[in-house]
Amino acid sequence: MTTTPFSLLLSLPDEHLPNVLSYLTLKDALHMRLVCAQLREIIFESTHHLWMDVDSEEEESTSFDGRDTTSMSARQMRHLLATFSKLRSLRLFGLELTYQSLVQGRNGAAANPRYICNLLQEAECAQHLECLELLAVSSSHTVSGEWGAAAPPSYSMHTDMELEQLRKLTVEGYFTHREHPLVHSLLRASHQITHLNITGCIHFNDYDLEEAIMKPLVGTLTHLNLSESLIQHPTIHSTILETLTLQRCVGLYALDPESFCPSLDALDVSSCPLFNGEGMLDVESGLANICPRLRTLNLSNCRELTFIRIKTLIPKKSEFNAGDAGQKVSAAPSLDISDSMVSSRLEYIDLSKCVNLSNASISCPLKIINLRECFQLKVLSISAPDLEVLDLSCLPLMLVSLYCRSLVHLNLAKCRELDSKHSIIKCESLKSVDLRGATYMTLEFFNNQSRK
Repeated sequence: MTTTPFSLLLSLPDEHLPNVLSYLTLKDALHMRLVCAQLREIIFESTHHLWMDVDSEEEESTSFDGRDTTSMSARQMRHLLATFSKLRSLRLFGLELTYQSLVQGRNGAAANPRYICNLLQEAECAQHLECLELLAVSSSHTVSGEWGAAAPPSYSMHTDMELEQLRKLTVEGYFTHREHPLVHSLLRASHQITHLNITGCIHFNDYDLEEAIMKPLVGTLTHLNLSESLIQHPTIHSTILETLTLQRCVGLYALDPESFCPSLDALDVSSCPLFNGEGMLDVESGLANICPRLRTLNLSNCRELTFIRIKTLIPKKSEFNAGDAGQKVSAAPSLDISDSMVSSRLEYIDLSKCVNLSNASISCPLKIINLRECFQLKVLSISAPDLEVLDLSCLPLMLVSLYCRSLVHLNLAKCRELDSKHSIIKCESLKSVDLRGATYMTLEFFNNQSRK
């Protein structure tokens, strides 16, 4: 008897087959339902995860009546939620918002946020929904009027709803309404959210972050992404927040030094054109005070960043006075890591394309640092006991101090202004150095350094 893929699929145990089929995209699920009555029943009654077809979103998406459409209309959404009653994870692509009426256009191509929230609230799957992703959300009508921190929104358009099991919420697109009612309504729907991604909400500011996110979710939120928002100088207090992403926030210039996130593992503020790290990266212990357990820091393409100072290495315990054991002790002024121990986990720093960065002093347990296209960097000091590879090629460096006992490969190619008279390089494990085009650096210099 010939074994076909279809027979193999149906031969799966009853407890596994629904789980396998539940990961089909909407397009594939609608095609699969036509195969046989057994699959139709499983897909509609046991589907736990449902996505639009992400691979062909821009080309076509299949509707329930067989027509091709480029977005999820209100009519389709209502039909989908009524059909798949056991959903735990839902991803919709191409919602268009309108603020003039409940629905607008053919088949409700654009829907009011209140209408969308009511559909979610009334759906049978609302009581099971754990993950909701709304992608490529757009606004068909722009509401005029700007406001800042002194003029908080009224939230008059939000809708009260309950999604008690919701843990992961993603809303990505381009929102023009200054009260962002869809986002606010979804945030109010559950106080158990652990992963929150709101991208493209261009009026979402520091006030919203504090009132709509941090206060109600401070006890559950572990991952937060507010890229492309109006965040400027946020104050964040959270003992459990692990990742914070604020990419392309055009008004962001620093985190408030009063912020405290002891569990923060990754911070990404890349491509923020006004970010200068005031009170955070321009003082010795600023970053360590805000997020002492930070492992990954992404500052790439921050064009206003001119100076950075990060120091998280502190003296050995033997240098502490017994009577001062309970007091805070400042770090030793020397960059020599031979008398230091690690007090931070910062392992990765990306400073690429920081075109105005001129001075960088970094003393932490780095393993990777990216300085590509830092075209104004003149002074660099790095003390990193675990750094093994360092690429400084094509940088206009004039003064370099390196204390990296594990450094094996060093690239100084085309560092035409770097002079050995103004450099200190103490790297005990150094095996290879690229000096092509480094006019004032010689191998004799490295040989002398190794003897010292």
